[in-house]
Parts: sequence; structure tokens; C-alpha cells
Amino acid sequence: MKAELSRASHLAVIAATAGLLLGGGALWLGLQSDAIAFWGFGVAAFLQVAPTLSLRGRIRNGLGNTGLERDRLTLRIVSHLLRLLALALAMAAISALLGGRAPQPTLLMLGFSALAVGVLTPLWLAKRGLAGIHPALDLDAARARTLLELAALMLVGSLAGHWLPLADAITSLLLALRLFFEGRTLAKGTTLAAAACGGSGSGCGCG
Repeated sequence: MKAELSRASHLAVIAATAGLLLGGGALWLGLQSDAIAFWGFGVAAFLQVAPTLSLRGRIRNGLGNTGLERDRLTLRIVSHLLRLLALALAMAAISALLGGRAPQPTLLMLGFSALAVGVLTPLWLAKRGLAGIHPALDLDAARARTLLELAALMLVGSLAGHWLPLADAITSLLLALRLFFEGRTLAKGTTLAAAACGGSGSGCGCG
């Protein structure tokens, strides 16, 4: 168990670093190219950093109750922010569709989205390998999968943009939908209650 927790802690650091770097790159490309899907992914990647670092604090304390309230508060705030982001993306995408605005995809955008998928895929696979040890790690793997799905959508949108002018707006609507459901998932307090009581040595006292 100790080795798995140590590995989970290292993965949390890698995930937080990847979130910051990929988020910053996507946000810059999105704002420079007026690509809605890119800045949407960038903000989503930034929002995943706080829950990841909060979880790392719990991992370092053996995934007990220490830090559980901080986790709850962090996920509650992030869940609201994700749904606000989904709303902003949907509004921007609809505006782009109505106005016929379509960013021209570049090789840099395509390469970055492919890089994001390439980085997030092994990270998700590594986190999935720790699933089952503790419910909190299951939730972390699910969040990693969601970010990977967003990156994959961004990549598909970049590819489709060469043939479909409104691909960015359509992709952004799909991103908004996925982010909305992710926000709803994080908002479920019962999920965190289960995470608090799962695993050995959690010291939860739940019956």
C-alpha cells in the first residue's frame, strides 16, 4: 500500500505540472487564434490542478480523513467553475456559429493538441492502474480520463477544421457539454462521502 501511495503522490505532481503547462499553452493558442476549443481546454486544465494538489495532501496523510473537508470544498468550487466554463463555451460557440467565425487551424495547433493527447494518455493509464486501492484514487483517474477526452476532442476539432470551417464552434459545444456533466459529477457529495470511507486505514468510522 505504501508503494502505491508513493506512486500516486508522484503522479499527482506530474498531473499538476502537466495541467499548468498544457493549460497555459492551450490558453495562449486559443486567445492568439480566437480558437474557442483551445482556450476552453486551457481553462479546464487549469481547474484540474487544485483538486489534484488537494488529493496529494490526502495521499501524503495516508488517504485518511485529514484534508477531507478541504477536498470537499475544493471540488465544490471547481464543480461550479466547470459549469460556468461550460456556459461560457456554449455562448461563445453559438455566437461563432451565428456569426460564421472560424479560426484557421495551424500546424502548431494540431501539434499541440496531439501533444496533449500524447501526454495525458499515459498519465490516465498510470492513474487507472491505481484505481481500486481507494475511492479517492478512482475519482482522480476519472478526472484524468475527462481531461484526456477534452484533449481528444480538441485534436479532432483541429483535424476537422481543415475541411469543416465551423469545426471549432461545434467542438466547443461538445466540450461545453462534457464539462457541464463533469461539473455535475464533482458536485455529488455522496461520491466524496464514499471516498472518505473507502480503503484500508481511512479511519472513517462510517457505518
